[in-house]
Amino acid sequence: MGWLVSYTLASIAASFIVVKIFDYIVGGASSGLASIVRAGLFVATWTAITAQVGMRGFSKHVRQLRQGFIKRVLH
Repeated sequence: MGWLVSYTLASIAASFIVVKIFDYIVGGASSGLASIVRAGLFVATWTAITAQVGMRGFSKHVRQLRQGFIKRVLH
């Protein structure tokens, strides 16, 4: 469960950094469109990082399954 908390906190931190960079580029504009884009960037960054970590874990498990299958076939 600790890995889930650490990845969640890392994705939130990265999302905040992306939003701060966006605010710096835009100049801190607080229009409705900027707020929508800011929220979209936060969600997209969070989703991308979480999906990347999930796919990495999935690939690791598939690799382990393949190695186990190959060992059973060869022995």
